[in-house]
This record gives sequence, structure tokens and C-alpha cells, in this order.
Amino acid sequence: MAPLADLPPMPPIPDDELHPRRRPQATSVPPAELEEPDRNTIVVRSNRRLLWWIVAIAWPLTPSTFVLSVYLTASFGVESGSALLYLVQFPPMFAAVFGTMLLAQPSLFTYDVRRRRLTGGTGQIRRALKRWRDGDRLEYSIYLGRLEIVRPSGRRRSVARNSFTVDQRAWTAFADVFLEHQSDRPAGHEGGEPPTAGVPTPSASEPEREISVGVRWRFFGGLLLVGLGTAAIEVAIWLGSSPEGYGPFGSMALVATGYGLFGAIPLIVRPILSFEPGTGRVSKKPLGLPAREFPRPGYERLEYSVYLGVLYEVRADGRRRRVATGWAREQVAWKAFVDRFRSDHTVPAAASGERR
Repeated sequence: MAPLADLPPMPPIPDDELHPRRRPQATSVPPAELEEPDRNTIVVRSNRRLLWWIVAIAWPLTPSTFVLSVYLTASFGVESGSALLYLVQFPPMFAAVFGTMLLAQPSLFTYDVRRRRLTGGTGQIRRALKRWRDGDRLEYSIYLGRLEIVRPSGRRRSVARNSFTVDQRAWTAFADVFLEHQSDRPAGHEGGEPPTAGVPTPSASEPEREISVGVRWRFFGGLLLVGLGTAAIEVAIWLGSSPEGYGPFGSMALVATGYGLFGAIPLIVRPILSFEPGTGRVSKKPLGLPAREFPRPGYERLEYSVYLGVLYEVRADGRRRRVATGWAREQVAWKAFVDRFRSDHTVPAAASGERR
């Protein structure tokens, strides 16, 4: 063994090991520099600012409404299953739970621009995409403002719909890109029934006829039947129970009233939307009332939003008021109306569905 004096000298100990506090700190890099955002992906999220407001208001109201219900029951003898307590308790609780569920979801869906592939973020959209069959295709409907799965037979199933809870900027960006991709498809790939199928096309010699759009009779009639059926069940339960055990004006009666009114009012009023091609005049005539022409005084133009499927009248300052909604209208006539209206009106390129 070599003596200690013959061993090579030991290298000096670094200063940062003798004094750990003097070690240089790692420089923090902003997240944007660590990972460049993917510009080929469009992420559609909820309107989180609005949802935070809803949750912040609804959750404190929920226990307060339960305390109020107990007070009404104890002090005024209100029955526990009455419609009044249902109106007091249900709206804030539903808003709180619904808002929390949307906030817990990082995104509604993601669209890969390069691969043209849609990925669902919510359970509803994922379940809709799992029903995909051979021959199906994704299509954006400018008439309803929603994304649909179209079967080879022409049947359509909704995948995602624009609403007030959706981030309008993200939805607008997605719709613009998807519509551009949709227009690039070959003509034979579209399939299904053309938008204006069943609507007579005028020849070059005869003038174009006025386009009239009514309400969806089957849809609103079905809602009315649901309301009447629920009311019949409510009456049957009330007649079969003791007078003290069941009240006739409970939560089921409230549901029946809501369905009945929502289905009956459009069928009774029957607002007919009319459009004269060439003149650009749009009017709406309810049953028994004079027709109203749009745009009304104070509004300077009409504008159709492909992002929402809604016809608006627009003021000079950009404020808009809804005139007609696609989902409530008879679909074949509504599609003919939208196609003719968009061909007659020059829609500004900056028109968007961000504002409602």
C-alpha cells in the first residue's frame, strides 16, 4: 500500500457543496416557452366566467332555499310536495349542480385541424361518437348551429350544440374551420337529402314565390301530449288517494303545466315567418294579429348567424335582437329560407355568434 504522501491530491470541494444556500437557483421558464401551443388543435370549452358566476350564486342559495322551505312548511302549513316548494328548491339546486359539472370538464370537445378528427371531452359527446357506424359522416348544420352525425339514410343525430354556456370565440373558430373542411368534400360524399328538398324551385320565366316558414307541429304537439299525459297521471293519483294524503297541485302538476304551455302556445299563436326573395323583406304574422316587418324602426339590418342558427335584427351599435330560431321552425321550409336569405343578403365577414 502506497504511503499517504504518494497519493494524488484530492480535488477541491465545490463551494456550493460546502454552502448549499449558495447554489444557483434554477431559472424559471414560463409555461409558454416550455411547450409551444398546438396551433393545429381547436379546443372548445364552456364559458367558464359565466359558469363561475352561476355557481357562486347558486350554491349559497341552495341551503337557503331549503331553510325557507322548512319555514314555509312549519309556519304556513305548505305541503312538502307542493309546487311552491318545488319552485323554491329546484332552480338554484339545478343551476349549482349543472354549473359544477360543466366546470369540472376541461373541455367540451377537441378538433384536430390537420387530421380533421373530433375528440369528445364530455360524456354526452363521447357517447354520441361511440354510436358511429360505417358510412356515417360529421356535418355542421348552419340551420341549427350544431354538429351532427349524418347517417347514409339522411337521418341526423346531434353531437354538440352551441348555447349560452359555450365559449363563443372557440365555437366560432371551430365552426369556421369545420365549414371550410366541409366545403372541401367531394360532391358525391355529401349524400342524404338536399337542404331544400321538397320545396318547389321556380323556373327562370316565373317570379319567385314568397317563402313561408311555420312552427314544428310534431315537436310542439309532442310536448303538449306529454303535458296532457302528465296531468292525467296527476289527476288519477289524486283521485285514487285520500284527500289528506295527496294534493292536486304538486310538482307533477307544475311539470305538466310547463310542458303543456311550452307545446300549446306556439300551436295557438302560430307565428308564420315570411320572406320575399328579391325584396329582402321579412315579416312575422301571428294568428289573428297584423304582420310585423323586420328590421323594425331603430334597427338597420337583418343578419343570420350560422353559429347559432338564429335570425337577428341589428342596431347601428351592433346590439342584436332575435327574430326567429331554427330549432322551433319547420325544418324543410327553414332551410329554404336560410339559403335564400343568405344568397340575397351580403353577410359581413366579421359577423359572429359571440353576442346573443
